[in-house]
Amino acid sequence: MMRALALILLAGPAAAGTFTPPQGCTAHLTVQTRSCVVEHLWTCAADAPGLQWRGEIDQRGLVYVGQIDAEAQWVQSFFLTSGERESLITPATDPASLSGLLQSGLDTYDFSLDTAEGTHRVVGFDRIAERNVMIDGERLHRTEYSIRKTDADGAMIYEAEGSEFVSETHGRFFSGTGDVTRPDTTFSYDSKPVDFIYPGQKGFLSDTPFWL
Repeated sequence: MMRALALILLAGPAAAGTFTPPQGCTAHLTVQTRSCVVEHLWTCAADAPGLQWRGEIDQRGLVYVGQIDAEAQWVQSFFLTSGERESLITPATDPASLSGLLQSGLDTYDFSLDTAEGTHRVVGFDRIAERNVMIDGERLHRTEYSIRKTDADGAMIYEAEGSEFVSETHGRFFSGTGDVTRPDTTFSYDSKPVDFIYPGQKGFLSDTPFWL
């Protein structure tokens, strides 16, 4: 897994303005968002079935790489601007379950992450608020969520609530809108997906966010 990240960071562009997934990996979707971030999704032949990767690029370049499993659990995350990393501690107290959310319309979760600062706890829920929302021809379900992340001492790192989109086709969440509270600040965001771009289509694997 770390090797896959290293390959991403070391790889040169296949062409000017093009993102390159690691050797042995295949990209299958590019997503442009309202927050001026472009996302790329890929899978790697050496990974276990169900694992998939996502990279985020903004005006600074590649800023985030994360891996989820078939239930959309956060397996590992790398924040490239700060150098921070997180990995899921298993078994979770209440594992996140994408299949449970799609079936029942509600999923709660309570899990822990191993970080350089110690163990962080993440507690929250996702609820399907509206099914079969169409964005750029993509069928999604709009969710409502609430999440709280705390450190090893129980102090709040951040809490947020808002709306996201879940895709049965891609087995994952796409960002939406929300309000975030940190100990020293609060802010709102709008990172809804705008364009879904597949292999062979113009803009696939572009390394340039274009939605302003």
